[in-house]
Amino acid sequence: MHKHFTTLLQLVGLLAASIAFAQTGNIGINTANPGSTIDINGSLAANYNSVNTTPYTLAATDFHISYNGFANAVFNLPSAVSGAGNFKGRIYIIKNNTNFTITLNPAASETINGNPSVSIPANQSMQIISTGNTGSGSTWELVSSGSSLTANNGLTISGNNINLGGTLSQATNISTAGNNLSVNGTGKVLVGTNTVPTGAASAKMVIDNGTTNGALQIRDGSQQLGYVLTSDANGLASWSSTVTTAFANNWTPYTGTLTNPFTAPTSGGGLATGISLTIPAKGWYFIRSGVAINSDCNDYFFYINGIGDVWRSYCGSNTAAYMFPRDQNRVLYFASPGSYTVLAGKTNGIIPVSFNAGNPVFYLDFVKFQN
Repeated sequence: MHKHFTTLLQLVGLLAASIAFAQTGNIGINTANPGSTIDINGSLAANYNSVNTTPYTLAATDFHISYNGFANAVFNLPSAVSGAGNFKGRIYIIKNNTNFTITLNPAASETINGNPSVSIPANQSMQIISTGNTGSGSTWELVSSGSSLTANNGLTISGNNINLGGTLSQATNISTAGNNLSVNGTGKVLVGTNTVPTGAASAKMVIDNGTTNGALQIRDGSQQLGYVLTSDANGLASWSSTVTTAFANNWTPYTGTLTNPFTAPTSGGGLATGISLTIPAKGWYFIRSGVAINSDCNDYFFYINGIGDVWRSYCGSNTAAYMFPRDQNRVLYFASPGSYTVLAGKTNGIIPVSFNAGNPVFYLDFVKFQN
């Protein structure tokens, strides 16, 4: 009996020593030499929980929570515990497997990295750990966020690369915010096709709308029914009216009130007439004009600076006579719409005997006939 009792005491002593060693040393599973407090040479399993309802409150039994619901969700974290039951170091992994957003809330007055809540976007994940703090401190800390790469709305994924190209899943706007968006290189921009059509070898942009009219629309405020797109010398295009002929009887008279510009005994140009032409669009214009001037030998002219003469007479008599030809026509080109001042001039200081005293009186009309 004494021998058996001694043996029992020895066993108890060995067990006590083993327990004391476990409290201060490392524990190894499937390893004889653990290098960490718990060293597992093998797999580790923790609770996996699939959730499709909202709101959801995370529990002490949760570890990995996957959301598979059909709307935006709210997940609530447990309240921090002070003293006994404090779960400092508890880890939650939350995976959002939907196209919706999860809002993760700590308990009232608590925070996650100082934030009252955090969002887990569509198809993303988040790992958080309890700091052991209580009250208004940061009771939870964000360890990591993100997930395996996903791509949509015009993007595709290849391995770890997200590439431009794919199907748009929603209306998409790119705001340049004053910055240039450039497409350059030897390639082309193809719209409505992925094949370069015959004849487009040198084209930089191709629009293929099949057999449907209206493949291109350009609006700048100047577009009108029947207008055509025309270019200036720099290749800048704008809308202009189509060809008009004088036979359409669309003559437009001058603007302003004519004053006699030849009252001073001086020669030269730049004399004010009080009139102008209001040109509606760039293009070629047919100008017709007439005025009766009775004068000794002199040359008189009306003109638009930088454009050309609209009327000019030549001396044909050494005595006072009406300047000829009285009625004249001109063809002038205007590079842009606007108001053009009509000026006058004469070659010497002779003052006319009479100005605009004929029948008909002064006239100056114009009509556009070609872009």
